[in-house]
Amino acid sequence: MPNKYSSEKKTIGELLSTTSPPIVVPDWQRNYSWESSYVEAFWYDLLNFSEQYPGENINEQEYFLGSIVLVNSGVSHLLLDGQQRLGTATILLSIIRDYLREYSADAATRAGSKYIADFDDATGTNSFKLTLNIYDREFFRREVQEVLEAASVRAEASLGSHTLIRNARNYLAGKFEEKYKELTRGKGAFDWALRIRKVLTDHVSVVAVASTDEENASAVFETLNDRGIGLSAPDLLRNLLLRRANEFERAEIIGGWQVVLEMEEDAKVDDFLRHYWLSHHGDVKTRSLYKEIRHHVISKNESSVVFTRSLKKSASLYRELVSGRDDDAELQRLLRSVGMLGARSLWPAILSGWEAEGLIDKRKKLAKALIALFVRHNVIGNLENSKLESVVFEVAKQLRSDQDFEGAIARLKALAPSDSELVEQFKNARISRQGTARYLLREIEHCKRRTGEVSVEAPDRVHLEHIYPQTPRPGFQWGNHVSAVDRIGNLTLLSSRMNESIKNGVFSDKKPTYVQSDLLVTKDLAEFDDWTFQSIRSRQEKLSEHVLNIWNFP
Repeated sequence: MPNKYSSEKKTIGELLSTTSPPIVVPDWQRNYSWESSYVEAFWYDLLNFSEQYPGENINEQEYFLGSIVLVNSGVSHLLLDGQQRLGTATILLSIIRDYLREYSADAATRAGSKYIADFDDATGTNSFKLTLNIYDREFFRREVQEVLEAASVRAEASLGSHTLIRNARNYLAGKFEEKYKELTRGKGAFDWALRIRKVLTDHVSVVAVASTDEENASAVFETLNDRGIGLSAPDLLRNLLLRRANEFERAEIIGGWQVVLEMEEDAKVDDFLRHYWLSHHGDVKTRSLYKEIRHHVISKNESSVVFTRSLKKSASLYRELVSGRDDDAELQRLLRSVGMLGARSLWPAILSGWEAEGLIDKRKKLAKALIALFVRHNVIGNLENSKLESVVFEVAKQLRSDQDFEGAIARLKALAPSDSELVEQFKNARISRQGTARYLLREIEHCKRRTGEVSVEAPDRVHLEHIYPQTPRPGFQWGNHVSAVDRIGNLTLLSSRMNESIKNGVFSDKKPTYVQSDLLVTKDLAEFDDWTFQSIRSRQEKLSEHVLNIWNFP
């Protein structure tokens, strides 16, 4: 960290006072990221501190909230570390402002103008004390800093960080509503709100570490991460790209990253970035991902704009892939199968295949081969995942250079257990992950039926059923319970309505319901008179007859 730093203890009120320089979160900084557990801890720490020192006993007390890092940039301060705490403090102050209004509009106005936003009569605009980065800025202003009227249309939460901001506000507002009801609103509730405001602004303090060296701001950002602040690879990469760009390029980079961040509704940005890099460059460990990308960008003098354009293009496609969306029905089913299996290691190769100049038929063959390998190697074979990842990631990289789909499929097939190994291993396989078990039974159902007339896609409509139950009734538990309950032969599919009606029952009670099912894998249980461990083995052996027709290589 640069040496030219000063440190000073400040209260939250001093930092957020509208008479002090405004605080701005740089655009390359991370978005608001506090989940409910952090907001809850923030609230109860403050509340417990207030209750520990009732009345005037608090006058000489302070609650230390850690350090923040600022860079003085003339008329404002750049906030390098501490935005989660100051952002949450501002959210709480906005709640206090709104609840003060119930008893005194003047008190509410004073609280808002002192710590949140000062209205400029000359320009007719608000001057906000805290400005978040470009992605959260407008939402934070509309959701938190501006006064929400009853008829106001709430801002759309288009990013995951927006949802977290809204959740934090709703949580804290809920705590105030509970207390106001307890105090029957009125003067008592008003005094309590003033007390919370006073504790927050006058008795909660931080050590503000400040520098005037703006040139080193981005370097400090990375240094903080090295010292355990825990910034993510996307945060650091965005910082790097913006830092290397000129002012005319930054708008496009910010816009491109908006597309990347918007995928949070369907996929994790951290996963996407790693899978994108694996797709282009082969294997890399999560912990070294940013360092490897950084080395590449700097050593190759990669254009920030060009890199961002590539990310943006792949992000839009990746979001569709992991959501199981495709115009072709069979491709859509294959993509959703990857999701059901939890086969995250397959996405880099799928991304490469979809971005290569391949026909739909080639994509289908690639997806089928990847799924066949995953089922044979990981699910049924229970083999080491790192070996599969090594091959899949190299296939992803190779597809981008030669677009040889047949060669890629041949490499995948070479790693997979043989047909005879698959059949024998299936006969004894146990599956504890529900999504995987549902997928296997769904595929067997489709194979038995050879039509799509009955859909077994939606987990909210078709549930996994343990024939010998996971939680047997007293006196009915088998001695070999653990080895029996998750065997494939003991699993079937039922509608949620049926499943609930016979939950934990013995086989004789369940059998009439099984017979009524439209699903063949379940209806076929009618051939069993009772249900024993031998019944499970017998059924599993019969189910194994279908595996070579399902998980074969194109």
